[in-house]
Amino acid sequence: MCSSFNFPHPTTTTDDLENLYHMYGFDRSVVLDLVGTHETPETIREGYYGAYLSFFHSCGLTFLIPEPILEVLAELGLSLTQLLPNFLRHLVAFLVKAMEEGLAFGLSEFRQLVLVKRNKQNPCTFLVSPRSGCHIIEDIPYRDEKWREQFFVFKMDRASMGDFDFSQLPRRWAENIVPYGSSSMSDKIPDLMRVLRRGRSNWSTFDRTRIQTTFALPAGTDRAPLVEESEDEAEHSQEVVATPSV
Repeated sequence: MCSSFNFPHPTTTTDDLENLYHMYGFDRSVVLDLVGTHETPETIREGYYGAYLSFFHSCGLTFLIPEPILEVLAELGLSLTQLLPNFLRHLVAFLVKAMEEGLAFGLSEFRQLVLVKRNKQNPCTFLVSPRSGCHIIEDIPYRDEKWREQFFVFKMDRASMGDFDFSQLPRRWAENIVPYGSSSMSDKIPDLMRVLRRGRSNWSTFDRTRIQTTFALPAGTDRAPLVEESEDEAEHSQEVVATPSV
């Protein structure tokens, strides 16, 4: 456990949760709840998962939680509550752009476009920044203020996560981190970047309608074509990958 982290007292109210249903039209079968007296983003009751209001208000998250997001969390061994809003915005934006272009996009591509960094101020939480030469999404805020207090929980079931096998998601916060192993950019990435830079790439254009419409599309099956030369722009010494504590 990340015992050195001092979790702020949650300020989320019943009205805040009702507002999520009304503002975004979430189905009432999605069970939202306030946190218990002894619950924190790191310690959540069995059968439930944690989130922050800002993830829905300013990061584009929705119910059902899109399966590609859950897949990345499972592969990284991270809980949703370990992500900073900056991390989630980058992930949502990249997934939306890739799906709009009919491209498959997962953790491998994500890692090669961004550095996953441990947040020094708040242990066991993570943010991202674009790798050198890989700046694609414009104007994503790097830091947010007073969002951790807006914590709540929801039931892990078909209503909130669809058919995803949520047993793959870690029940404990990841604590140990290891560097990302590759120092070379895949030869597919330069072409992928060129495709992702087409069209609307400013974060302000990723409104809820665009995000929901795109995640409702069938997953793409094509990848960016190979190029003959690879570009070694990865700053792997700064990146970390989280692994669950034991």
